[in-house]
Amino acid sequence: MLGSYGERAAEWLRDVYGMDLRGWQRHALDRALEHDAEGQLIWPTVIITVGRQSGKSYLARAVCMWRLHHADLFGETQTIMHVANKRSTAMEVLRPAGLWAVERYGKKAARWGNENAGIELPTGDRWLVHAANDSAGVGYSVSMLFVDEAWKIKEEVVTASLAPTMAERAQGQMWLVSTAGDSTSDLMIGYRQRALDRLESDDPGSILLLEWSAPAEADPDDVETWKFGSPEWTPKREEFLRQQWNNVEESAFRQQYLNQWIIRSNHWMKDSWWKETLDPDVQLPPAATWSIAVESDFDGMGHAVAIAAPLDDGTIVVRATTHRTIKEVDERLAAIRREHPSVYVQVTPGYVDRLRERFDSLVGQREAAAATQNILDLFDRRAIRHDGSQILQEHFAGSTISRRQGGWVLTAPMGRGGVYAARATMFALAQACKTPRPVAMIRSRRRA
Repeated sequence: MLGSYGERAAEWLRDVYGMDLRGWQRHALDRALEHDAEGQLIWPTVIITVGRQSGKSYLARAVCMWRLHHADLFGETQTIMHVANKRSTAMEVLRPAGLWAVERYGKKAARWGNENAGIELPTGDRWLVHAANDSAGVGYSVSMLFVDEAWKIKEEVVTASLAPTMAERAQGQMWLVSTAGDSTSDLMIGYRQRALDRLESDDPGSILLLEWSAPAEADPDDVETWKFGSPEWTPKREEFLRQQWNNVEESAFRQQYLNQWIIRSNHWMKDSWWKETLDPDVQLPPAATWSIAVESDFDGMGHAVAIAAPLDDGTIVVRATTHRTIKEVDERLAAIRREHPSVYVQVTPGYVDRLRERFDSLVGQREAAAATQNILDLFDRRAIRHDGSQILQEHFAGSTISRRQGGWVLTAPMGRGGVYAARATMFALAQACKTPRPVAMIRSRRRA
């Protein structure tokens, strides 16, 4: 039977530590601390992302303090590793808890120096802080890893240095907590994408995603839009956001307060291109041939199906979906064929002999160079119409255009993935540009 330690955690924090949690923070604890019938935590990885100054640090202090004091639930002494891009950021979260621990357990309970800073209880349970660098976690065996402001931390630091420290611990849990970042934030983009890919799946996977953010197509000048990224809305916060809207650039406001992922300023995909080709109301044209492309992530753990179809005025409507398995790709292709009678399907070579659904041609690196130039031209001419898909925007934002053997190609930065929806869309657009648009047929009968 499914349960949660969340309510007990909130009560302990209130009664023992004196913390009163906000509604969204209690909800986050309820979900993150869900357990099975044996009392084992369900979620090995928890992602929480909200706008700035919403109470992330307060929640960080709460969950670290609770786990630090509940070794009995996990059957072993607890070691909590709290990292941030700057050590001072993690120290700011720990400081009130450290002062409380000194008052409760004595001066030796907290350490403030550069080495081994943190809290240690008389029982041996520890909460340690560290800067998120290549040496973080080395030599430690960690029960819980808390990654603060995760958008600023490189994926390799977590995957190579920090995550392995939980391998032998009971119910190890990693928290990635952050406001939205930009297209260079490979850690959050990668983990978040894995969670998003399973939103429509019967198997939720091992990553819990809790996100408060405004839809991509929402008007950033509308107060109702601001509420999406602010789980705790008050008149004071509204007044503060009005000041920020008048004083900061729109892209910064979107990132920090609407909690929207943005494209870095020097990226090939100009912010104006994305905004000026947004049209969530336009539909795929029923009379046109739908060009479909299927692409996978470099590790085969994610798949995308993109559709592109031309309108009568020459603009091309695009849609893209992401999937976790080959079976889901087959199901998506079958659903498209049931919906529309005229389709042309392209797949990359990795799908040969793996798909049940038939396809019409293969595309790969040789076609990618021409397709890259084509998509640049279409965006430059504002000849694309998309629905503001956040996943597609993030895949474009995470991509780069690099020199390859066949020319300049839209691809993932070295050692990263998460751009397969962008590449599928690129291939679908290239095929849609080749497909003749339907023309009106005029029939007449000769006079007898």
